[in-house]
Order: sequence, then structure tokens, then C-alpha cells
Amino acid sequence: MALIVRKYGGSSLREPEQLKRVAGTLAEMRRNGDELVIVVSAMAATTDDLIELARKLNPDPPRREMDMLLSVGERISCSLLAMALEAEGVSAVSYTGSQVGIITDTRHGEARIVDVRPTRLLKALEDGYVVVVAGFQGVSVDKEITTLGRGGSDLTAVALAASLKADRCELMKDVNGIYTAHPETVPDSEVIEQLDHDSALRMARGGAKALQSEAARLAQDHHVTLALGNSTTDLIGTIITERPFDCGDVVGIARRDGLTRVEGSGSLPPGDGLRRVVEQRGRWILWQEGVRGKSTPLSGITVVTSGRRVDGLQAAITSSLKAEGIETHGLISTDAEIWICVETARADEAVRLLHNEMIRQGWLHVRKDRV
Repeated sequence: MALIVRKYGGSSLREPEQLKRVAGTLAEMRRNGDELVIVVSAMAATTDDLIELARKLNPDPPRREMDMLLSVGERISCSLLAMALEAEGVSAVSYTGSQVGIITDTRHGEARIVDVRPTRLLKALEDGYVVVVAGFQGVSVDKEITTLGRGGSDLTAVALAASLKADRCELMKDVNGIYTAHPETVPDSEVIEQLDHDSALRMARGGAKALQSEAARLAQDHHVTLALGNSTTDLIGTIITERPFDCGDVVGIARRDGLTRVEGSGSLPPGDGLRRVVEQRGRWILWQEGVRGKSTPLSGITVVTSGRRVDGLQAAITSSLKAEGIETHGLISTDAEIWICVETARADEAVRLLHNEMIRQGWLHVRKDRV
């Protein structure tokens, strides 16, 4: 018997039939003796629909009111799933983030979790319930409803798993796991079956869409074993643990769009989102996410290594891009990764080229043995 925190994304809960199928899977797990805490996202498109509705009434809605509004989506999902579980003969109870003790700071829309007080949740587990929790939300230290930003349900699940000392945290999505590159861009990319926390965090920060970066960081900090799988097939594709794995010289390639390049001297400008900075002799170059500008759209491509310097890798990357006429607008290299900035219009081509180059050179390796 294991204590499992399992999260389902909104695409898994789009229609009543999908909710019934998920409930059937969970009922079988419960009958096999597992204790279950289920974290759910809003049903597919619900959050976007709510944002659109709000902006029809106010083009710049107050962030507090947006949190009040957007928290509704996950509440709908968790109550419906609890009903579906009851129909399967399984005792279930649904809770909001605040009801299970997700305490955050006061920043609306992008709140950070500062504490988890799961007293009520633990009592429900002790009484034999499957607990279904609304992800993406909490309550601030000022007792206001807050939301955790995009991908916040992953963060909810990891935070609860850490607090409960769960055996593992399973993130069930519409993909099979973390891939060596985004499968829509590189159709022959492969699922990475085993990862250590540090490599997974670098892939997430680089833009791998299967895992939210803050959730990856929290899992690393609290030694939470993560499992990423497909909610349709119920198969786990990627397992992430503290144990270091030899994934070869290169783990995978991640990409993040929406970057702006800024140059200057003196103090760096404030800003949120991804920041890549090179400083030299009092001047700096900053690549920053989320800054609007009229410059050419840029993308950051991260080649994640196994945490050791790979001789010749940087030269191979730059020469491959140059041979195809893909201009590099920035490059930062460490033992753990090589980050390249290119024009977004050619980012797909660059990712495919580098992925194929890594395979041809034998740097990219996917382990086939399981934990």
C-alpha cells in the first residue's frame, strides 16, 4: 500500500466520459489499497474562457478579482470528480486549496507557496476517503484567495506530496513524459525514462512543457519522487528521483519562446520570467522573457547535459547552426547546459538540427532500463 499524490491536467477532464474513466482508474487503485490524494486542474479551456469573459467586462481586471474568478475552474473539476468516485462506490471528498492548508504569499496571479498545513486532509485520509483537491490555488497570509500561475496544479501536487511525505507524486498529462525534444517539433524524439532532479529542473527551466519549473525545484528541495505519465493510457513514462542517472553526455533539448534582448550598463533592469545575463567590464546583455518590444522575436534553446563538461559540444552546436545559416544571437555555456538564442522563425529548424546532430554524434542517449 502506498500514499500517492496524483495530478490530472485539464485535458484529462474535458468531458463527463473522461471524468468517469479517471474515476474508474482511481477506484481500482483504491481497491488495491493505495491511499490517494488527487489534484485536478480546471477542465480544458475553462481558464481561458474565464479570462476572456473577464476582459469583455474590464480590459484590465483587478488581479484580486481575477484570482477569485479563476479559482472557480478547479473547484468545478474537483467536485465533479468526487461525485464520479462516489458513483464508483469509493468514498471521496473534495477540497479547495485553502481548505487543505495551501498558504501563499500575497502576490495575486503568481503566488508562491510559503507553507502547507494539511490537518484536514490527513483526517480525511485517516477516515478512508480519496481526497480530491483543487489545484492552482491557495489562500494568502492575508486570507485572500490566490492562484499560482500557469502550471500551478503541478506545484500544488508536489507541495502536498512533500508535506505528506508521500511515496511518490504522479503528474498525469496528455503526453507520455519528458522527451529528448518537444515531439511536435521533433517527431522521432524519445521519452526520457529516468532523470535525476537536477537534470529535470534544467529541462523544465529550459522550456520542457511536461513539467512546471517551480514544481521541479520544489520536488528537488524536498526529495519528492516524481512520475510523469499519460492520463489516457495510465502509463508512466518518466521517473525523477534523487538518484543520479547516467543519461549519456546530453540529456535533451528544451526551448523557450518570447525572449527580448536588451543591452546596457550600470544596474540591470527589474523584470520577471526567464533572465539570461552576460556581464563584462561594466556592461551587460540581458535576454528576458515577457518583455514587449518591436525587436525580432527570439527563442532560447537549452542543450541539457548530464552535469559534466562535454568536450567539443559547444563547437559542434555553433558549427552546425552556422552551416545552416542560423544566426546565434547569444550563447551561454556551463558544465550543466549550453544555451543558445536564435530567431523564433528558425527555432524549430534549430531544435531539429541539434537533436539530429546529437544523435548522430552519439551524445544523446536514452536509458532503457527502469528504476
